Amino acid sequence: MLDEGLNLKMRQVRELADAKGFSSQAERVWEMLALIHSEVSEASDAYKKGESVEKVGEELTDAIIRILHLLSALDLDAEALFQHKMQVNWSRPHRYGTVRGG
Repeated sequence: MLDEGLNLKMRQVRELADAKGFSSQAERVWEMLALIHSEVSEASDAYKKGESVEKVGEELTDAIIRILHLLSALDLDAEALFQHKMQVNWSRPHRYGTVRGG
């Protein structure tokens, strides 16, 4: 795993989490997933309440940080996963998966 792109950010997040006492143990995976969901919900709530886009962005950034922490805990290559998924998505047809709402 190369220490570049998302992997560099993932390492920085893991260093912070470890330094602040937030475990990256496998038994916390369910909790980490819930915390990601919580941050996205906070972003949605901020937007709904008319808070600034900076506040919404702050909450979304918290979600990114939590996702990178979880990817680190799972010992995954975030950059490779991102690049692969983007390649898959670029190969899909226009508006793939849209059932209604055109």
